[in-house]
Amino acid sequence: MSLQKILEKIEQEASQEVEAILGEARKKADSLKKEAEARARAQAESIIKQAETEASLEASRILTQAQLQRRMELLKARREQISRVLEEALKNEELKKLRLKKEIVSREGILEEMLEADRLLAELGPEIENEILAWLKI
Repeated sequence: MSLQKILEKIEQEASQEVEAILGEARKKADSLKKEAEARARAQAESIIKQAETEASLEASRILTQAQLQRRMELLKARREQISRVLEEALKNEELKKLRLKKEIVSREGILEEMLEADRLLAELGPEIENEILAWLKI
């Protein structure tokens, strides 16, 4: 065998080995790339799922808060109406003529106190409101 042929054979074997190494490196790179893509997809799905859960909770919280706000506004409006009705009732001349008394029972005995219309409204207002709401089945 001549030197030229030996060199060509060495060069051919080296080229084949380089091709084999490059092929193996490409396979490893493809494998690593696929694994990374799979991990990235899994992480993306996890992040999306978590974001959807958080969005659902936030939407539920906002809805609950809006419902509570609506109920509070409705209750406020009802109380204002009841207060107006009671104030109008207390403006009635017939009621003003009545002298309402409040009995206070203590150890010392029974004390009677005259009630002014404003004080009557302040003391009995919440109780009357509750009775009206119960009567209206609200």
